[in-house]
Amino acid sequence: MRKVVAVTGGIGSGKSEVCQIFTTLGVPVVDLDQIAHDMSAPGSPAMQAVKEKFGASMFNVDGQLNRARLRELVFAEPDALEQLNQIMHPAIRVEAIRQIGQYADPYVVLAIPLLVESREDWRMIDHVLVVDCDAQTQLERLMQRSQLSEGMAQAMIAAQSDREARLSIADSVIENDQTLDKLAQKVQEFHKNFSKTCQ
Repeated sequence: MRKVVAVTGGIGSGKSEVCQIFTTLGVPVVDLDQIAHDMSAPGSPAMQAVKEKFGASMFNVDGQLNRARLRELVFAEPDALEQLNQIMHPAIRVEAIRQIGQYADPYVVLAIPLLVESREDWRMIDHVLVVDCDAQTQLERLMQRSQLSEGMAQAMIAAQSDREARLSIADSVIENDQTLDKLAQKVQEFHKNFSKTCQ
């Protein structure tokens, strides 16, 4: 029976790096952020719903979603974030389940940044792996990665569930507070141990 490992963690914690390491180990990764990105294509049903809810000003003249403008709106107004999630989450979940079903591997990684926040039913998840780092490291990484002001980075972190809430649902935790080589070693160790449970 194929198992599903949910990889989650706060923004800037290193989830993407962990998922990339899983890919190099031959483990399929279904990435909810990538699915959401694909659904942001101009003219898609999801984008039509976004335009109806938030207006044409959220889109560039070529029809592409203006991610920076939408991000500013939803992090300034919690109600707007809730409305956006109501549009996107159900459609993303359906596509994620479809993609997981394509694989016959012992286990599949489901990269799901907002597992704590999501109200969707993810009963298919067998194991929750939280990627964790301290608050200062998280803030610095986010500012550096996305070229954000400290205020915007803090607002994005504050919009997510707190660290304690994520750790409370973890079956395993990978601390990402050292080098990429160390991180790779930790993921490889998890892979070796979890693979044994899939036999």
